[in-house]
Amino acid sequence: MEKPVNADEFVERFMVGNMDHLRYQHSPVKVFRLSEIAPYIKIPVPPILFGYNLLVHITAGSFAHQVGSKVYTVKAPAILISTYGNIAAIKSVDPSAKGHCVLINDSAMTSIFREQEILNIFTISPLVNLTDEESTRLHQLFQLLYEELHTREPYKELAESLLKSLLLKTIKLSASNHSLSRIQEIATLFKQLVHKHCRKQKQIGFYTDKLAISANYLNRCVSMVYNKSSKQLILEVLVMHAQLLLLESSKSVSDICYELDFQDPSYFSRVFKKLVGMSPSEYRQSIKK
Repeated sequence: MEKPVNADEFVERFMVGNMDHLRYQHSPVKVFRLSEIAPYIKIPVPPILFGYNLLVHITAGSFAHQVGSKVYTVKAPAILISTYGNIAAIKSVDPSAKGHCVLINDSAMTSIFREQEILNIFTISPLVNLTDEESTRLHQLFQLLYEELHTREPYKELAESLLKSLLLKTIKLSASNHSLSRIQEIATLFKQLVHKHCRKQKQIGFYTDKLAISANYLNRCVSMVYNKSSKQLILEVLVMHAQLLLLESSKSVSDICYELDFQDPSYFSRVFKKLVGMSPSEYRQSIKK
């Protein structure tokens, strides 16, 4: 089973050169300047399971970042958000990019934010384009957070307050600046639970028990918000995990099929090809080139 990649592992696996400038104290929230990161990333970074919530504010330059199956071209000024449990890849990075990158442990998210705020963060479009004025105001908050977390003894409450202000401001600037209806809330919670538990929990009953609702109501909510069934959403996330296993392991397609709890390799291959556009074997060959 693939494991989430944390910040230290990312530096070790996907960055080159002397990383002494990235020495930092171990904390649930980390912030870096893009100028400290962009020139050292080994491009392309293959799909990995992110073990943290990612917030990137770019003020100069651009990069291409894949979240799930979609690739976003992020051009300054903009913000990119990728939440814990997403499968993501970095396709390209302008070495001269400027801005800030914040990594937030999932435990920090739940301790700092209320459930409704986390739901709104989870429903933000990964890419939020900004005006120059919006970007300048956000940059001031990012800079204050950077300075606080890089002091000898950071003031925890101040850092959390700055982080909360950053994310709430991002919510306000995004299309998620509205109260979620009950149907949207159920669908969003379900998707969040699937990203966290689908490897071990594939039955709809697990999720309906967690949400204290019926399977019919869950399907209605998911269909109205995502235009797909609950089962289809679970399959899509499982196929993302299959892509990781095809990349990072030498296991056969059949072994991966059974590991992901598909009963029939032929069915697994059909589902994979429908969602990815090529068979598992073709996908493995394409990423090994």
